[in-house]
Amino acid sequence: AATEIGLDVPALTRCRPMEAAAVQLPTGDRLQIPTGAETLRLAGYLVLARNSPRDYAGLADLADALGPKTVAGALRGIDAYYSGQPADGHWMATQLVCRLADPEPTARGDYTSGDDALGASTDWEHVQGRCLAVAVAMLEEAR
Repeated sequence: AATEIGLDVPALTRCRPMEAAAVQLPTGDRLQIPTGAETLRLAGYLVLARNSPRDYAGLADLADALGPKTVAGALRGIDAYYSGQPADGHWMATQLVCRLADPEPTARGDYTSGDDALGASTDWEHVQGRCLAVAVAMLEEAR
């Protein structure tokens, strides 16, 4: 189903099935979980869809854990997974680069105090820096 994601973002429909991997638990049970690349694409989609501080912080955490180049590699191909964007074949990736280069969530709040929406340990400048690093890596890969 199509979803309207923000005032300036068209409705997007997922056009490929979610990529999943089977994981066996110590109990013997098997789980289907999103692949690493799929998790990164979902994080990118959420940045576009909700433009919330928590989504930027989550993507920054992934960049901390995996490195900006790994995150950028998955996000670069995000357009192949959604339909409904304008004719430009890299519309979502382009929008992500713009958002990540200068994160401006819709309800940013005060990130300098310990009572912000993201928790006391969240440093907004660090989030911005990691998002910028991903945007730069996406542009470098596009060359």
